Amino acid sequence: MELGWWTQLGLTFLQLLLISSTFSKQKLQGIPTKKPALPFGDLPIGYQHLHTQLQYECISPFYRRLGSSRRTCLRTGKWSGRAPSCIPICGKTENITAPKTQGLRWPWQAAIYRRVSGVHGGSLHKDEWFLVCSGALVNERTVVVAAHCVTDLGKVTMVKTADLKVVLGKFYRDDDRDEKTIQSLRISAIILHPNYDPILLDADIAVLKLLDKARISTRVQPICLAATRDLSTAFQEAHITVAGWNVLADVRSPGYKNDMLRSGVFRVVDSLMCEEQHEEHGIPVSVTDNMFCASRDPAAPSDICTAETGGIAAVSFPGQASPEPRWHLVGLVSWSYDKTCSHSLYTAFSKVLPFKDWIERNMK
Repeated sequence: MELGWWTQLGLTFLQLLLISSTFSKQKLQGIPTKKPALPFGDLPIGYQHLHTQLQYECISPFYRRLGSSRRTCLRTGKWSGRAPSCIPICGKTENITAPKTQGLRWPWQAAIYRRVSGVHGGSLHKDEWFLVCSGALVNERTVVVAAHCVTDLGKVTMVKTADLKVVLGKFYRDDDRDEKTIQSLRISAIILHPNYDPILLDADIAVLKLLDKARISTRVQPICLAATRDLSTAFQEAHITVAGWNVLADVRSPGYKNDMLRSGVFRVVDSLMCEEQHEEHGIPVSVTDNMFCASRDPAAPSDICTAETGGIAAVSFPGQASPEPRWHLVGLVSWSYDKTCSHSLYTAFSKVLPFKDWIERNMK
């Protein structure tokens, strides 16, 4: 009978410890250091004694265990419970300040590039890549982005996957200044929310599935998704951090080489007030239940102009997996008419919370 015969579990980030039934904490090399005397000699390689226990922990500091840490060899010849897995820790930033700069690194910030042929910016281009948007990495194979970034203007026609790519670990706007740590990843699928309205920009959200897994590191980590209980009335008082690159930057500008990921703090404003403000400026808009408006917090440092950058919106608060503060994705810049970057007009964001279940179904 195979007593607790352990086959390769295929858990790349799991460290396997075998501990005896006395719950010894000693790390063992594949088999227990002390085995009970058996009348018929030792067990064959790959077999373990009854009540031997396996203990699992994730080797990488960027991952956490999902499932029980311990399994026991049963009389049936099987291990108790299910094998655990390791998943990336989300929303955790230990050192977000980029060295030698005043900028901030957000490890879940994804740069969305589109391949363009023809006239762009007054010049003729052939098969060149242009930064068009920011997205948010939510697991190793999934990026959440505004739907208008991956569709033709005013339509629900999606861009071809071959004409889009995701770059992770990016900091500088200038591609030539990108560091060796960046990851340029191809896209296997674009999943547009079925209720996306390209005219009103309602349900302005899409999921990009990556062809290859993102490599989790200090520079590349996922952001958490907020649950309903996390975002209550307190959200109206929250300090929201918005980050993005200046997608309209002129490569001939003297400051282009040093331009980096920009960020600023925003506060939620009343939707009716947002509509009235735009109407006073001759801009009729509709703020739906899937949107929220926000204005820049003048008391906080900021170098972002959402009309030029777009971007993702995040809030830090304790989440489900840890009492420590974690960053949660709450919005995606949907539209802004503040063309002069004077912050005189509010910015509209697509809410992420109403689409949480839809996103999670497409994360699998």
